[in-house]
Amino acid sequence: MKKTGIKYILESMHGAKLISDAGSKEVTSVAIDSRQVKSGTLFFAVIGGRNDGHDFLPAVKESGCLAAVVSNPDWANKIAETGDMTVILVNNTRDALMQLAKQYMADWKDLIKVAVTGSVGKTSTKDFLGAVLAAKYKTGKTPGNLNSDYGVPLTVFGFEEDIEAAVIEMGAGESVHISELADIIHPQIGVVTNVGTSHLEVFGTREDLTIEKLGIAKCFKDNETIIVNSDCDMLTRQKVSRIVPVGTDILTVGSKGDDNFILYNIKDKGIDGVSCALDVYTGNEDYDGTFELSIPVVGAHNLGNAALAIAVGMRLGIKPKDAISALADTHFSSGRLEIDRRDNLTIINDVYNASPESMKAGIKMLMASKAERHVAILGDMFELGDESEVLHESVGDYAVGAGLDLLITIGTNAEAIANAAKAANREAGRNIASQTRLISYKDKDEAIKDLSTILHRGDLILVKASRGMKLEDVISAIN
Repeated sequence: MKKTGIKYILESMHGAKLISDAGSKEVTSVAIDSRQVKSGTLFFAVIGGRNDGHDFLPAVKESGCLAAVVSNPDWANKIAETGDMTVILVNNTRDALMQLAKQYMADWKDLIKVAVTGSVGKTSTKDFLGAVLAAKYKTGKTPGNLNSDYGVPLTVFGFEEDIEAAVIEMGAGESVHISELADIIHPQIGVVTNVGTSHLEVFGTREDLTIEKLGIAKCFKDNETIIVNSDCDMLTRQKVSRIVPVGTDILTVGSKGDDNFILYNIKDKGIDGVSCALDVYTGNEDYDGTFELSIPVVGAHNLGNAALAIAVGMRLGIKPKDAISALADTHFSSGRLEIDRRDNLTIINDVYNASPESMKAGIKMLMASKAERHVAILGDMFELGDESEVLHESVGDYAVGAGLDLLITIGTNAEAIANAAKAANREAGRNIASQTRLISYKDKDEAIKDLSTILHRGDLILVKASRGMKLEDVISAIN
């Protein structure tokens, strides 16, 4: 973070009042977690569903915090009385955090800003983007999935002050809209991976969710660029052009003849990687042509995500062949398609998050890999709204159709996966030996007790669920 003075901070947050001033030292970091406070930190006392940041102010002060932004007047006066910490009072600490981040980014004049969103694949695409842009620029990117109303500002303040390009992930939810996050960042390039079924509980229909995702372009000026996966039915060039601001340059990645980046001859070797041919049609002879795209990453769907990153690179002066070379150095966020090879079996760790689309993609990738037995341990998916049961059922049906050997489900929602798989076994009319074996557990602790007797040497195991299920505990228990 660039060193920032208290006067600048006050002027950036609407209606902020200086309750006490402990000196003219500059802020060098921002935190909302009391455990991350250090000397020079500006602490925002945010109020969440379970914790009130104001309750941690005494501990924050003891940690050497330079200044605190609070919304509780009583706490403001109480901390101000100590006389050794700057205290700023605002109406709402969440809004104040976002306002400060917006001004901070507005004053970072020469920074290249790329934003990415989507129902599935945004974090992997962010990681691909980070690798591609690093081929030419010193690049910062969102750590983990800090993509919310709190995460985006914290990402901004966490960037090193000498970066030249920033890749920022944005996620929609009940507390914030993509357009609000875009208003903080004002990206010059926006990337939308797809529009699936995640967050239908909040947005209702895929049409409304499409508008939400394309809010990433809300602040675009003429000729700024939106890059989309047009194989998603909601992200065709025609549909996108009706939603984004007039004058937006639209680039499409997909498998159709009118796309700017066309992927074909796709080869999926499972855990040994994926490859395809990539045709580039942009009207620029320095970049256009046919290329071989081969990446050491599991899942054919990642070829599309990698191509989105190549498209961004091209917009920023990185030739496709150089972008493809850079993709080999991609560093992925923890818990996303990590291959854990052990002496007796192999685990595909994809516990970071889940949707029906990504679960099916995971199963497809699993079945494309060589193994003595293909096993999937699948948990609950969250935020699917009224269609939750049907969408879980679709995964169970798909798993049996794909030929999965063993399906283990964990959680209440995931029971629908197991029930649909059981029905699909019956409908397939297979003999018992060729059916998908099914085991269902209500919680992970129950499953962990049995894993050592269920899993075999030579198994290839996909573990996937929504983040809240914390199925990394299951992975830790596998031996």
